[in-house]
Amino acid sequence: MPMGSAIPRPLRFVLALVLLPFPILLVLVWMSQAGMVMAFQSYAALVLALLGGAHWLIATGPYGRARIAAEGFSAVAALIVAWVALLVPTDFGLMILIAAYLLLILRDTLRAEATGLPDWFATLRAYVAAGAVVTAILTLIRVFS
Repeated sequence: MPMGSAIPRPLRFVLALVLLPFPILLVLVWMSQAGMVMAFQSYAALVLALLGGAHWLIATGPYGRARIAAEGFSAVAALIVAWVALLVPTDFGLMILIAAYLLLILRDTLRAEATGLPDWFATLRAYVAAGAVVTAILTLIRVFS
């Protein structure tokens, strides 16, 4: 990690708080599936919406209209995808969330230099997405078992 790209200490605490429910819900899903899969799915959708909402922050930068529109679209798209993932059957909803997290992080990675944000911002988002994706895959395995 290059110098200055470490996630600031207060945000590491926030990162831990955001990630903590994922393994807790995963254990509950595997112990007793009744209702816990939907609880996991709902939390994963909320976090996806939160990550998408960060694009509103990026849109407030000194950019042209096209860039502001693209960032605003990303924010709204993540929110709508999160909502749709809650409306469809559980297995399909988990697959949608996994794909959305992967696409969001791919977009962040491809646009990291263009955003002008600190390196740690994309790293923080990648950690959240990785935690969500891994636990969602394990939840999906439980749904199919």
